[in-house]
Amino acid sequence: MKRPSITLLICTYNGEKTIQQTLEAIANQTDISRYLFEVIVVDNASSDRTSEIAASTLQRLNLDGRVLLEPRIGKVNAFLRGVQEAQGELISIVDDDNFIEPGFICYTLELFNQYPDVGMVGSKNSLHAEQPVPQWFSWVRGRYACAQPMLADIEVKLSGGAVIAKTGVIAGAGSTFRVKPLRQCIEKGYSFFNDTQRGKNMSVTGEDLELCWLMHSLGYRFAFDPRIQIRHAIKAERLTLKYLKALSRSQGAGALGADPFMFTYKFNDSRWPVQWTWQWQLLSKVKRYLELTLLGMTPNRLDEESRFRNWTFRVECMGAIRRILLERNKYTSHIYQVAAGEWTDFRVH
Repeated sequence: MKRPSITLLICTYNGEKTIQQTLEAIANQTDISRYLFEVIVVDNASSDRTSEIAASTLQRLNLDGRVLLEPRIGKVNAFLRGVQEAQGELISIVDDDNFIEPGFICYTLELFNQYPDVGMVGSKNSLHAEQPVPQWFSWVRGRYACAQPMLADIEVKLSGGAVIAKTGVIAGAGSTFRVKPLRQCIEKGYSFFNDTQRGKNMSVTGEDLELCWLMHSLGYRFAFDPRIQIRHAIKAERLTLKYLKALSRSQGAGALGADPFMFTYKFNDSRWPVQWTWQWQLLSKVKRYLELTLLGMTPNRLDEESRFRNWTFRVECMGAIRRILLERNKYTSHIYQVAAGEWTDFRVH
């Protein structure tokens, strides 16, 4: 039996309200043969009927798919289970509240087939809401994975607005990546810093950002095609300032997973740079927080949108500061792991 080219991976926790619509959107990919893709739903210890609904929907829609149970709480655990089980050479991350648009798989495969050194492809994400949306949402839509990727050092411009770039930050929702490099890194000993769900003590997001930088460290490029689209369904309770504050804090905490990729480099001396310590990184984040605070105290320099975004950046900084203090030893170990870069034997060029 021929293996699928791409695996659509849905990591879910209590997603019974939207999982059916998510799968129906996948079944609506009528411009591509179904043997080219499979669907894996990883239920991360849900307490509702998510698994039951997913299994029956897969059967009803005649999709090549299966439901797996991952009892270890934490999205990255569900994610890594999917990476382990996937048959495709590519994995698309489709959250349980993401509805992919027609052409999603077709256009994604086109980019990867044409550019073998592209490691990740992002999608154009839009909000799907059935309730009024607050004015401030448009200012922070990227935090809700309702925007397009941020690509830098663009090297190729294609027709239709597609681009190939040297670096990029691609949200997990709607992203697609090559599986083999990640598996090789894990086999070589790489472990995600953002590896648990901390519940009330500390909520962390950012495994997608960490994956971006891991791919970058391997020399892969990033791509975006505006024809690759998803609609992201967001519940009313998530469109509140209270939730946004918690989200910004968790994103700041999760950003620490990507930190070392940005400030470490091959170092042949017997000593480690002071910048490679949690103390130095803590001071740099405190400095950033104070700068943002001072900027916020001069309202005449900022319009309403800038003041609002400044607030979210300060909250993000506090999330990073708190996590460094709570996990300083683990953070230092992560810095050393990235600095050693033992998995870079698998660089694409």
